[in-house]
Amino acid sequence: MHYQFIGHSVWSSFVSATLALLLILLTFFSLEPTVGRAISTNIKQTQVVTAEISFLATSSITMLPQIAGITGGNSSGSSTVRVLTNNATGYNMTMLFSSTTAMGRNGGGGSIRNYNPSTVNVPDFTFANEVFGQFAYTIRASTTADMDQSFKDTGAACNSGSGDVATKCWLNPSTTAKTIINRTTATQSSGATTTIGFRVNIPSNPVPAIQQGTYVATATLTAVVNP
Repeated sequence: MHYQFIGHSVWSSFVSATLALLLILLTFFSLEPTVGRAISTNIKQTQVVTAEISFLATSSITMLPQIAGITGGNSSGSSTVRVLTNNATGYNMTMLFSSTTAMGRNGGGGSIRNYNPSTVNVPDFTFANEVFGQFAYTIRASTTADMDQSFKDTGAACNSGSGDVATKCWLNPSTTAKTIINRTTATQSSGATTTIGFRVNIPSNPVPAIQQGTYVATATLTAVVNP
């Protein structure tokens, strides 16, 4: 009888403990409904891509044809600049010359004057010859809208309109940086091109006389991404 009572007590304790455990588990699952069921979550990945710009330009130009110093004449040359950028707001390009009188004679002793536009800092639609020799430049772009407004034209005047007539809108060189391009979007994979045209005119019997020799001008182009 004593052993039977002990066995019955042990069994009763086991059953009570089991029921208590089941009650605890049922309470836990009721309070934490996601445990033991399917759940999902999102993982977001972030990658920063920085703005970049590349630049390729003609480094040296020989103006052609050669000009006789007394009888005079005209010569021209051009440089093509290609800019590639992924910057969403595009890029800005400026140009400046290394000396106040841009085109000087190698070895010294003379120069060809900077062009003299009718209005300061505004290109002349037509290159105007003077009694002295002159050196000027103009620009064109693969996308006309990218050009600085001063080089756009109406077909008769510069710094107005939205046109881009070839060999028009001539400006004087300057040691102050001049904006020539301001693009507001990224370029295509092939880039955006700008053509800078240069012109020298020497009239017949120029005053002052222009000595025989080689005359050189150096321009610096700078392209930076827009903020």
